[in-house]
Amino acid sequence: MEYKNLVSLDAEERNGYLVSEEMKRVWNVQLDMFQKLIDVCKKHQLRVWCDGGTLLGAIRHKGYIPWDDDIDVSMPRPDYDKLQEVAKDEFQHPYFFQTAATDEHYYRGHAQLRRTDTAAIRPSDCYRPFNQGIFIDIFVLDGVEDMQEAKDVVKMANKRMKRLKAVDYPIILSGRLGLVFRKLKWRHLVRKHGFYNLFKPVEEAYRRHAWDDCERVAELGFDGTKFIFDKHIFDHTLWVPFEGITAPVPEGYDRFLRTQYGDNYMTPAQAPNNHGELIVDTTHSYKDLMPQVRRDYKNSLWKRLRKKL
Repeated sequence: MEYKNLVSLDAEERNGYLVSEEMKRVWNVQLDMFQKLIDVCKKHQLRVWCDGGTLLGAIRHKGYIPWDDDIDVSMPRPDYDKLQEVAKDEFQHPYFFQTAATDEHYYRGHAQLRRTDTAAIRPSDCYRPFNQGIFIDIFVLDGVEDMQEAKDVVKMANKRMKRLKAVDYPIILSGRLGLVFRKLKWRHLVRKHGFYNLFKPVEEAYRRHAWDDCERVAELGFDGTKFIFDKHIFDHTLWVPFEGITAPVPEGYDRFLRTQYGDNYMTPAQAPNNHGELIVDTTHSYKDLMPQVRRDYKNSLWKRLRKKL
């Protein structure tokens, strides 16, 4: 694996939290992908910004929040669609641009940029055939006109993604008769129509309102309608330091962060991350680790099922 260590691998205390050497290694892999994504977006004049905890870290810490374990970015739908068009040429091995269109049975409503020569395996995803290298999230900002309409779109999309997500889960371990029939039905539909053809209505629904026609936007494919942003937050881009690289943030970052984290966002408050269960390895590919992860996960499911019986 080749990449530059932008962050020292020495364990260190930040804001009273010990950042381990192992986490520093993960950060360096993610920073490598982040710089790659920034370079591609600059080349094609695409808008991209730090998002969520990454934006908060950029503003408050000039890098990662000490207890954070990922990088999140967001893009307007038109720029995201353009990125999808150029991704195959721009992201060569070990990089992989992952969407439902590029990776079999990938069921999420946003993209992930992965490094195939690493591992970030969620045990509950170990039976799914898609790439499970270390990743950064690329969320999509879609236009919002009517709140109820947006909620209906999110409800429909989540329902479909839930069914597609169920396709790869071992039937015998479902534990509920209703889930068995659901899996069988959707496996049949996937064989008949193809996974991506069943996923496409989700993205088409998100695109219902064009970016240029709306004053409000949301990450419908991730947070649904939980956070609605004034589109003008993103009118201009600023460049700020982030762990040895220069990262893009929306000029209206203060309004964004107040919307998502409240008025006291500059006061650190340790919170759990969303990826605590991930099996992460910076030196081995997920392909090498997957057989053992599957065995361990299957055993844990059998134990859980026996307790129910």
